[in-house]
Amino acid sequence: MSRPSEHDSVTARRQFIGELAAGAAALAAIACSPAAAATSASSQAPAPAAPLSAANHASMPKQSELTWDTSWMNRITAKHKVVFDSPEINDGDALWSAAGYFDWVKDVFKTGDSDSSVVVVLRHAAVPMLYSDAMWAKYDLGVETKTTDPSTKKAAKRNIFYQKLDKDGKPATGDDAAASIAALTSRGVIFLGCDMATRAFASRIAERTKQQQSAVYEELKQHLLPTATLMPTGIFATLLAQEAGCSKM
Repeated sequence: MSRPSEHDSVTARRQFIGELAAGAAALAAIACSPAAAATSASSQAPAPAAPLSAANHASMPKQSELTWDTSWMNRITAKHKVVFDSPEINDGDALWSAAGYFDWVKDVFKTGDSDSSVVVVLRHAAVPMLYSDAMWAKYDLGVETKTTDPSTKKAAKRNIFYQKLDKDGKPATGDDAAASIAALTSRGVIFLGCDMATRAFASRIAERTKQQQSAVYEELKQHLLPTATLMPTGIFATLLAQEAGCSKM
């Protein structure tokens, strides 16, 4: 699968060891933060919100009190296994890479999609890619993440990464549609998100909209895309995918 020319630039790869070294400090400040990266692009991550009230923080569920779904690990059974770790939106680079991987395996081994197990981890600034259109519209996530809707040339009011639309507002087809979450999910891609990053977005939105962080957090969780699964952190999700046999990209 060939990507349109405007997406031809190669995203700088972060070094995993460096990421882990910086992770502890960054996670304390915001959520699933990547390490210092070899890139000139500014981070799209939400800045830490001003401290909320003690009552607000007390109402937030502790991660240790939650039940986590790891059944997705049992679906990683194909011969070729890969996890794409995406801490930034970067025009949906991880989606293009996932779509391309299926095609590359087909081209080389002359097999079908069932020969590939693909996981995409969306964390840090990329986690809103797993929120519904309703959340993008209600909380101006296009402005928050600096995401432009190609059809309007304005800040996105919907999750443009879930389903691609053509110039007439109808579902796109062919290569234009291949690198969308909807299309990739139909091909068996497993999408994982970062709970700590979701808490950070909830905190920032709560400050901006004068709501309780816990209420926004629960709302974001309820409006995840149907096939998305949150894990405690994106780094942990990536490690579990590797434990299940995936190579990390």
